[in-house]
Amino acid sequence: MNFDYTGLVVTECGRKLKIDLFDQLAVGVLECDDFLNNPSFIPSTFSVYKTSSGLYLLQTTSFNEENDTLDTTYKIIPESEVSVYLENCCYNI
Repeated sequence: MNFDYTGLVVTECGRKLKIDLFDQLAVGVLECDDFLNNPSFIPSTFSVYKTSSGLYLLQTTSFNEENDTLDTTYKIIPESEVSVYLENCCYNI
């Protein structure tokens, strides 16, 4: 997860986006068999945001068991991929 003190996030491709300009569209848990079968498993989660410039941003957060931390990544996705997350979200604003 790349945050700096200016309120920016850095995507996997190196693009910086200001975090206070996002509209959250959906949040949810990424589908995984372990999530259904193991009550102690910590599932990966997602959030989809739309930026003020019209880009869609996918945030994924996963638990790293080796060092007990959360790893968060940001990726710009095309509008055609957004519907997959909206259909499977827990919360749709």
